[in-house]
Amino acid sequence: MDKKKVILISHGNLSAGMMNSVGMIIGETKDLSCYGLQPGEMPETIAGAIEAKIDAQPDTQFIILADLLGGSVSNAVSRLSLRENVHLVNGMNMGLVIGILLHQGILSQSELDQLIDEAKSGMMETHLCFDESDDEII
Repeated sequence: MDKKKVILISHGNLSAGMMNSVGMIIGETKDLSCYGLQPGEMPETIAGAIEAKIDAQPDTQFIILADLLGGSVSNAVSRLSLRENVHLVNGMNMGLVIGILLHQGILSQSELDQLIDEAKSGMMETHLCFDESDDEII
């Protein structure tokens, strides 16, 4: 494998919004695409389109990032993760998408695991404190 492609999948327009937001930060890239399940659409339709894309590029690593573990879209594409060149990650967030796209070349399993761990560590509740004496937010 010599190239890497990232595919975002979600319910509704979440994946399109994520792709747009990522483009605002790192610029548009041809290595990122998205599919969003719309009301009345079957998840298998998305899975079929993704499978055709993977079949057309057998020497490319595909990292599929899904919005929700156990969601209908993720479940529909899960069988594709049996392929050597496909990774399916559930619970996408912007930090993970950017980290994967900025990584040069294909990802080893340990590199992907590290990026997932980094994305998880970027999620936390933040409490701001207001210091009345300085009128500053700390």
